[in-house]
Amino acid sequence: MAKKDFTGDPGGLIGDAMFSVIKPLYKEGEKAKRARRAPSRTYYYAPEPKVSQKKIVFSVMRRAIQNAGAHFSARDLYYATRPLVYAHGEWEDGKQLDYSYFSQTLLTEYQEHFGSIAGLWRDPRGNLHEPHTGVSVALGTREIAAYEFPEYTFDKILYVEKEGEWPKLQAARLAERYDMAIASAKGYPVEAVRELFSRAEGGEYQLFCFHDADLDGYNIARVMREATRRMPGYSVEVVDIGLTVEDALDMNIDSEPFHRKKDVSWILARSLSETAREYLYRRPAYGGVSGERFELNAILPDTARIEYIERKLEENGVRGKVIPPDDKLGALADEKYRALSAGWVAKAIEDLISSEEFKKEIADEFLEKFGLDEARGHIEKRFDKDRSLSWRKALEAVLEEVREEHVDTFKIAVEKKLRERLLGAD
Repeated sequence: MAKKDFTGDPGGLIGDAMFSVIKPLYKEGEKAKRARRAPSRTYYYAPEPKVSQKKIVFSVMRRAIQNAGAHFSARDLYYATRPLVYAHGEWEDGKQLDYSYFSQTLLTEYQEHFGSIAGLWRDPRGNLHEPHTGVSVALGTREIAAYEFPEYTFDKILYVEKEGEWPKLQAARLAERYDMAIASAKGYPVEAVRELFSRAEGGEYQLFCFHDADLDGYNIARVMREATRRMPGYSVEVVDIGLTVEDALDMNIDSEPFHRKKDVSWILARSLSETAREYLYRRPAYGGVSGERFELNAILPDTARIEYIERKLEENGVRGKVIPPDDKLGALADEKYRALSAGWVAKAIEDLISSEEFKKEIADEFLEKFGLDEARGHIEKRFDKDRSLSWRKALEAVLEEVREEHVDTFKIAVEKKLRERLLGAD
C-alpha cells in the first residue's frame, strides 16, 4: 500500500481518517431509524374541512348584537362576539379573533349581506369646527346623526386629513374668512364624515378635501367622492384641493422615499397623472409599490400652507361670504335688531337703577326666608332624592323651591324698590 501524502491540511486529514472509522456505524444507525418509522400508507384520507372564521362569526352575530345592548361601538360588539365564537364547537382551539379583521373586514361584509346593524356607532375621529359660533362637533356616528347645520352660518366644508392642522387654520381664521367649516381628522375619513358630506351636498354646500401628495392622500380624495364597500350608495361631489406631485415639484418641496407591501386599487392607479405615477407608483422587482411622496407639512412656513389652500380654493371657484337671500334677510335682520335692542334696554335700566346695589338690597331683605344656616341638612335631603347632583345643584334646587313659596311677595318687593329708585331719579 502506498503511503498517504500528508502535505495537505492536517485537520482535514485527521477528520477524513476518523469518519472512515465511524462510517459503518453511521450507516447502521440510519438503517435502524428507517426501520423504526411507521410504514407509509398506500391509502388516502381526505382531511376534514374546517369551518371559516367568517362563517362562525356570522352565525353568532345576531346573538352578539342582542348582548351588546341598544347602542354600541364596533369594539363593544367585538367583545360581545368573541366569547360566542370561542364557545362554538367548530372554532379552532387556540385561534384568536383579531379585532382589526373583525371591525374592518367581517363587519363590513356582514352588513353587505344583512344590512346595517341597528345601534352600531363608530368612535369619533376628529372634529367639525364651525366658523363664528365656536362650536366643535366630534366626528362620530352618533354626534353627526344628531348634528343640525346652523342656518346661514357657513356654506362650505373643508376636510383636512391631519387633525394637527386645525390650530394653524384657526390662527389664520380661515374658517371665518371663507364662512367654511373645517373637518379635521386623522387619515382616511370615517363613515361619519362621509355621512356629513352626503347631507351637506343635499343642502348645497361646497365641499373640499386637503391631503398629502402620496397614494393615501390621493385615495382619501377618491374615497370622499366615491362609493366603497362600507358605503356602497355613496356619491358626493368633492373638490380635491390637496397637494399634488406637480405642485410639490413646482414649490421645490423635499420628497420622502416610501415602500408599501400591498398594491393599491387599479381605480386609484389609473386615476394618477403621468407625473404622479412616476413618483408614487413604481413597481420594484421584489414586490409592492415604492416611490417618493410629499407631505403637506413640508410646505413651510405654515403661512405658505394657508396661502396654498386659499389659492386652490380660488382656482376651484370658492363662493363668497354668506348672506341670507333677500326673502329671508328682512325677517332675520329684524330679529337681530330686536335681540340687540333688548340687551341695550337692559343695560340702560341697569345703569339707571344701579343694578348691583338694587339686587343686594332685595337679597338682604329675603335672606332669612331661605334658611341658609340649615343648608347642610337641605343638601343631604336632596341627595336622598337624587345622588347624581352636586352639592351646588342640590342647594340651588332647594333655594328655587323656597323662592316659589314666596314668589308673589318677592315680586311685590322688587316693584316697590324699583318705584323708589325711579321716583328718586326724577
